[in-house]
Amino acid sequence: MENKNKEKDFWEEEYFYETMDSIESKEKLKTFHKGHDEDMNFNCKNCDKKISAHNKDWHAGLCDDCFNRLLSN
Repeated sequence: MENKNKEKDFWEEEYFYETMDSIESKEKLKTFHKGHDEDMNFNCKNCDKKISAHNKDWHAGLCDDCFNRLLSN
């Protein structure tokens, strides 16, 4: 029963998803476990702040602040 509550809580607020094909998925999986401060070679789409490869691939190309604002809208 506890797991069902955790799953319900996870999807209640502030979630984000996007679709991708199998080729794109394989490429993005390379950055899934990277930290938010690794490979800081990209810029946020909204504010141009430096972002990591992980944020580029898994946070819609946004820095953490812009991504969190996206989720809260």
